[in-house]
Amino acid sequence: MTGWKANFMIRFFLVLLCSAIYAASSGSDAVIELENPFLRVVRVHYNPHEKTAEHDHPPTPTVYIYVTDGGRLKISHDDEPAVIRPVVKAGGIRFQKGVFERHAVEELDGVESQYIRLELKTQPVELPEKDVRRAATDRTPYESGMLRILRVTCAPHSTCAASEHPENPAVVVYGTKYAWLEPNAKPVKNTSDEPMEQVRVELKTAPLR
Repeated sequence: MTGWKANFMIRFFLVLLCSAIYAASSGSDAVIELENPFLRVVRVHYNPHEKTAEHDHPPTPTVYIYVTDGGRLKISHDDEPAVIRPVVKAGGIRFQKGVFERHAVEELDGVESQYIRLELKTQPVELPEKDVRRAATDRTPYESGMLRILRVTCAPHSTCAASEHPENPAVVVYGTKYAWLEPNAKPVKNTSDEPMEQVRVELKTAPLR
């Protein structure tokens, strides 16, 4: 095996190992799909009536985007009463300032679901005291010194509207998919016959390191 092939294989297996370690510490169906200096993108999948092992969540500002409908989740902590997360709808959004948490999760309603978790690694500025929530039908944008969260409708067979702040990198989530946009990147195209709803998260501050 040549040198570059060996290096590639080593890096490939290291990525797989890191993803497996993270999944084991974040619930059985949490998979890192992208990581760069700005953020980590994690896709979380719950099977009907799934029970996860106890796992940790770091104190990192995080945006949750629900990409499918989801049933109730029972979230159990060692030293506190269990919390029931209510039913969610595809397109719902939650922005959390980030609190260390250790818990186990049980899916209660027999509903398979997915969400995308954006764990932000940028300078934390103007973090909200309470979670910022937007229902799937709520088009009210959110902006702070750290980020912007907005909805964009892309017409069929057209390029989505460009950002008013192209200097900021962004993640755009559409359906169950997402795309990472570097500063001044071209907008995502909608190649389908139907309008496409996009959640755009624009990052205003620099990475912590």
